[in-house]
Amino acid sequence: MKKVVLYVRVSSKEQKEEGFSIPAQKKLLWDYAKANNFKIVKEFEDDETAKVEGRTGFGQMIKYLNKNEKVNTVLVEKTDRLYRNFKDYVTIDDLGVTVFLVKENEEIGKDASSHQKFMHGIKVLMAKNYIDNLSEEVKKGNGQKASSGIYPGGSPPFGYKTERRDGKSIIIIDEDNKGLPIKIFEWYATGLYSLQDMVNKLKESGLLIQANIPSHSRVTKMDKSSIQRMLRNPIYYGDFIWSGKLYSGIHEPLISKELWDKVQETLDRFENKKMIKKYNTLKFAFKGLMKCGECGRNITAMRKIKPSGREYVYYACTKHNTNCSQSPVTESVLDRQVEKMLEGLKLPQRAIDYVTDGLKQSLELKRSTEGKTKELLSEEKLRLEGSLDTLYEDRLNGVISKNYYITKSTEYENRIKGLGRKLEKYDQANVDYYKAGVDILELCKKASFLYQKATCEEKQRLLNHLLLNSTLMDKVLTVTYKKPFDLVYQRVSRAREAKTELAARSVWRGGRDLNLH
Repeated sequence: MKKVVLYVRVSSKEQKEEGFSIPAQKKLLWDYAKANNFKIVKEFEDDETAKVEGRTGFGQMIKYLNKNEKVNTVLVEKTDRLYRNFKDYVTIDDLGVTVFLVKENEEIGKDASSHQKFMHGIKVLMAKNYIDNLSEEVKKGNGQKASSGIYPGGSPPFGYKTERRDGKSIIIIDEDNKGLPIKIFEWYATGLYSLQDMVNKLKESGLLIQANIPSHSRVTKMDKSSIQRMLRNPIYYGDFIWSGKLYSGIHEPLISKELWDKVQETLDRFENKKMIKKYNTLKFAFKGLMKCGECGRNITAMRKIKPSGREYVYYACTKHNTNCSQSPVTESVLDRQVEKMLEGLKLPQRAIDYVTDGLKQSLELKRSTEGKTKELLSEEKLRLEGSLDTLYEDRLNGVISKNYYITKSTEYENRIKGLGRKLEKYDQANVDYYKAGVDILELCKKASFLYQKATCEEKQRLLNHLLLNSTLMDKVLTVTYKKPFDLVYQRVSRAREAKTELAARSVWRGGRDLNLH
């Protein structure tokens, strides 16, 4: 009996309510294991609706599989339940385990065909794109909350707590813990204490022991960085920062704006006394993309101007504490190598047509697995529309009051609009799923041409998108493509090798026939 592990995940409250719950996923996987004579030796799960950072279950599963080499199979509902990004994909791929994607009827492992692996890589990219599309609405909602003065973050800063009012989550002053941040601002504003002095003063004061600090709060450490973050946070005087913008909050401030300004002056005064490191902000196409193939050190970029006034860029090993023998190489040499390498991504049209058909099949499968969810959403929308009609009739007949009608009709209309937006998102995400796949193939086809025409900054973005772990040795750049572009490169290389072999055989046969005459 084959030993396997089971992994389940939900990432939103909506998924819990729409048939993707942890118990529903487990039942599906246990039934599959039983039908296929698999023995589930360990279960791992991640409920990302909980206020916990990271993916505890995923990390535990990776550790378990590393320690138990005889267990080399993972059961999961479908692609987007296992991977959130390409890092997860690479982690699983490096383990060399076999993954059974039950709903997709797919088995991905070392014995899978190159086409399966290629399509699987595309699906992972699509899953990430799909997640991004669905998360856009959440970002919009948080942006609207911020614009109305409501702090949209998760756990509020220390000294505040969350409370539900009129169906909205807002922050209010935490009466049990407000004294600690107030004291920290007042002490630091005197200018008599450095951040380290503040750490020591807090320990001596006993305020940390008296405070009712939640176990998940970063304030439990109360080191220099924790204090500095608190002192720089405008939320304490009534504003807050969200997505890099400053908003005026409707919450009650803990300190005055005058006190906060005084603290900022004191912080700036201390920081200006320190050495400020100036970073190189010049743009280089290959910056941060390569390591030395001889010693493993970073490759640094330099811009030089010849006596003639001509400017050129070269790359060289940092050679820090090593006897590395590598000599510098100019950017123009690397440019020519990259242009040639990117030609290796150009799929023949027949292969593009083949993969496009595969994407269409994958999209149809994806649509079928989402059919139940959309059906449930549509049924709920129809039910609410019926309730709204009944409510209107009750109002006309005088069964309910005007105020009650306004309150309930507004509630129903908002819920109906919300369900309509969800249905639209599913439809749009399906369109984007296929479009993104075609875009990947289109990028592979045009990568070399785009690189030749690109600016320095555009080259850097393109290379960061395509490559990782590249090395420079004896002025030769060796690249590794990111997934799924590595699979495209492998497929093109094999096709060209096969074509070359076929041509060689044809020449040999022709020569043999010639000799016979």
